[in-house]
Amino acid sequence: MKLRVILAATAALSLAACGKSDESAGAAAQASASAPAAEPSMAPAAVATTAAAPVEPGSEPTKEFLIGKWAEAGECDLALQFNADGTMIGPFERWSLDGGVLAMEGNPSKIHLKVVDPDTMESRLNGTAPPHKLTRCK
Repeated sequence: MKLRVILAATAALSLAACGKSDESAGAAAQASASAPAAEPSMAPAAVATTAAAPVEPGSEPTKEFLIGKWAEAGECDLALQFNADGTMIGPFERWSLDGGVLAMEGNPSKIHLKVVDPDTMESRLNGTAPPHKLTRCK
């Protein structure tokens, strides 16, 4: 059962950011351009996210889309965090994404991902298992 939870969490890892939608990110960028400079963030560099380019529903996620925290069924207390440098916080130390297939160093299974919307992905363990819904944790 623990292995199943780890694999589900790994699928949830199906990575990406604790970021905002493109619309709210644009508004934030416009507001920050007119506001005085603020002090630098104290957040660790590993948690920093990049603004992900929009990804179409049904398409394969990009690395930028995946960066951040993801969890199955919105269970963010079990979230996997995917960092831009290929490291992760979760049961595995490193991750990579190739053609929509997520590989985590030390995990023999590959997770096939498809974008549902800006905060949701579908994952299939080894590309054949029943789909699981992964949501971005904010």
